[in-house]
Amino acid sequence: MSIQSIHHDVIRYDIRRDRAGWTVYDVRSGAIAVIDEVLQVGLAMDEADAVADALSTEIPPASFPGMAPRFAWFQDPARP
Repeated sequence: MSIQSIHHDVIRYDIRRDRAGWTVYDVRSGAIAVIDEVLQVGLAMDEADAVADALSTEIPPASFPGMAPRFAWFQDPARP
């Protein structure tokens, strides 16, 4: 098993530099992560890293009915 293969099994989402900041992407497919229909691109490095970590550790919703996903705080609207 290669190092890259191990990396793909452990980390599902990672970040890469883009023109406007950082992009969160799916390591397995290369697809850009989407939260609440918003592409996760052009983010500050700290924010992108937090999103990638949250998505990588996501517990499938079916495992805990009635519980919000771990990354739900990214989806909450800003409060005045």
